[in-house]
Amino acid sequence: MKKKSNVDIIDNVEFLTKWLDEAEIFAKEIRTLSKNADGLSIYTIGTTVKKTKNNQPYFTPIRKVSHGYIGGSIVFSQTQAILLCKKIDGLVDQIFVDSEKKTPITLGYDISVLSYFNLEIPAHKTNARVHVEMGNLSTACQLHITKSHFQEYKPNDITVETVWHFLSNRYHTLSGKRAAIIGAGNIGFKLALKLVESGCHVELVRRDSWRGTHLADTINIVKPQSTIAIAHFNPNPLQASLFCDIIIGCTNGTPVITWEMIQCMKPDGIIIDVGKGTIYNDAVQLAVKNKIQIIRCDITPAMDGLVSTIKRTQIIVEQKMGRKEIAKGVFIISGGFMGSLGDIVVDDFNNPKNIIGVANGFGDWVKDLTKNDHENISLVKSIILFAERNAE
Repeated sequence: MKKKSNVDIIDNVEFLTKWLDEAEIFAKEIRTLSKNADGLSIYTIGTTVKKTKNNQPYFTPIRKVSHGYIGGSIVFSQTQAILLCKKIDGLVDQIFVDSEKKTPITLGYDISVLSYFNLEIPAHKTNARVHVEMGNLSTACQLHITKSHFQEYKPNDITVETVWHFLSNRYHTLSGKRAAIIGAGNIGFKLALKLVESGCHVELVRRDSWRGTHLADTINIVKPQSTIAIAHFNPNPLQASLFCDIIIGCTNGTPVITWEMIQCMKPDGIIIDVGKGTIYNDAVQLAVKNKIQIIRCDITPAMDGLVSTIKRTQIIVEQKMGRKEIAKGVFIISGGFMGSLGDIVVDDFNNPKNIIGVANGFGDWVKDLTKNDHENISLVKSIILFAERNAE
């Protein structure tokens, strides 16, 4: 393992110190905006395989969502993530941490950084020569988040949802469309699967022919048998772009979409830059000049939906998921709780307002209600009505 010079160590510590101070200010700004809007303050900690100089972390934009404001940082090691958690814990309501394992395995550690920030120095395992860091941000961060609410999230899936919903709104129906995905990595593969399942023919392009072929084959195996659309691996990006409705750049910021490829599209075709920087500069300029639509992937709508989903799920899990006896021998359930045969399904077992149905004991509904079912439903309705009258 290459030893760092004293200059490297000092520069690293100084940068991290400055960055952490800025992160504290950034977190407080998110909190202030959220308080003024009477919403949640959310800080995201993500990572990416798209490297920066010396793997230096950076901030993402602050976005307004339905339930407050959200902003965050991209980090490149567990150490950076842990330092950040310790700095912002309690300053924001929730901290979302990337659960995807995208950081590489790291051997050893920078003892100078750990010592400077008073972090515990990892003990050597008897079965390993060096400390091994596996790149699991969420596991490392959870131990250091005690005041804010900890939540895992998957940024790549958010990106996929963003692109799919944009295309669905743009075309209303994706069936019969043709898309070329340039850069069939994690995001490109997941997006291709969703598009094929929606009836869109997809051309997958990546440098590794063996892997590209297997990814296309996997999609064609997984998709419903009645789906006519297929995924096809194509090593030639120009050929893949022929008569496409959509070209999607999914590389890690490496330019791959040329003006020639854009010219091969249908006249009303669009280009989507998912990897940020996937289109050659001259191609961008010529596309703008020729009024060809280029879309830069903006995940704000999907983040908005994620926050809503997480908040609603928290409420269900913590407050509305359960079962209780409301009268002798009569049970009510809610929140997706698996009930026994005859349990009455309501909107909230703690404070029922509406009856939804009767559980069949196998996770579904009783289709043909028995006399006993009708009697129990009537009993629960009377209890609900009595509680409402008393509340008035």
